[in-house]
Amino acid sequence: MSFVYLDNAATSFPKSGAVFSAVKDAFFGCGNSGRGGHPLAIKSAETIFACREALATLFDSTTENVVLTSGATAALNMAIKGLAPKKGAALCTALEHNSVLRPIYSSFPNRFRIATPQFNSREQTATTVLKLLKDNVGLMVLCHASNVCGICLPVKELCAEARRLGIPSVLDCAQSAGHIPISIRDIGADVICVPAHKGLGGAMGAGALIVNPESGISIKPLIEGGTGMAAREPFMPPHLPERLEAGTANILGIAALAAAVGELEISDKEEQLRQQAVAALKGVKGVKVYAAGWDGNYAPVVAFNIEGVPSDTVAEHLAQRGVYVRGGLHCAPLAHAALGTGKYGAVRASFGKGNTPSDVEALINGVKLLCNR
Repeated sequence: MSFVYLDNAATSFPKSGAVFSAVKDAFFGCGNSGRGGHPLAIKSAETIFACREALATLFDSTTENVVLTSGATAALNMAIKGLAPKKGAALCTALEHNSVLRPIYSSFPNRFRIATPQFNSREQTATTVLKLLKDNVGLMVLCHASNVCGICLPVKELCAEARRLGIPSVLDCAQSAGHIPISIRDIGADVICVPAHKGLGGAMGAGALIVNPESGISIKPLIEGGTGMAAREPFMPPHLPERLEAGTANILGIAALAAAVGELEISDKEEQLRQQAVAALKGVKGVKVYAAGWDGNYAPVVAFNIEGVPSDTVAEHLAQRGVYVRGGLHCAPLAHAALGTGKYGAVRASFGKGNTPSDVEALINGVKLLCNR
């Protein structure tokens, strides 16, 4: 059965042949990095370094500041809990995914601030966040781009002010990495967290926490254990990346990520598809598109509803026609509350490098059929 895949915000599909080959080569050719001097262990260490190097180049950092993780959720937990001050609140926005909200709730009980964006004004949103930033904040954690509606927050301005105030900043780049060019130095964030399997095109189960080389932060380890070095020391090493990398590395996911980044090309193609989808959906009677008037940048994500039809029902109908999207709350309940999507959340269509204008047409045709029932 042929199908149109528009759920790239959940995971990119399909993965490339180069990514599959890298996993296969690592499966049959790699040992445990740092746990021996034989060829298989050395091959694993070389694969890990190649991944660090590729990510450092892509995000404008340095290899020692690339900490490999099991995904963006693990990276965000490391950053939020490892930077949590004893005093001062955490600041985030209503757009955040639960991988930000839940660590904040547990690490900052009764001392967090949540800014609600103005969905038609980048400037007013920045003003709202900046006002709260001055209210006894000890850590700022923001999504670069919303996983629900795709709007990109004005992170450069916000990170600059956080640094001026001496407040560490963490960016969740789950929906922007691989879709939008990101320089951690230019943005000015102290930490960015990325998954391998979304816009970067790698496999599930891998990701990275990347530290700005120009930042002076120190992150307390969340997980402690073997690092393959300094085994006599009772504590984790003081330097990155080993300080935050305890245990055996996911060499299969790391090899896949290195291969994916190596062939990554970022263009405006996905944004053109998003714009095509928004324009067409707005032209269908009974369809509401959310955050369509944002005056800043977007990740390639569109959220919409059909009047009177639950989002899961819409997603099921489209799947029956071979168009794969996602309905529901997308692990971001505050975003849906702020957008006013209602009890059933929204339908999300998200675009990747394999999509074409005909895929958007298939989505619109399916929506029209449901609207005309």
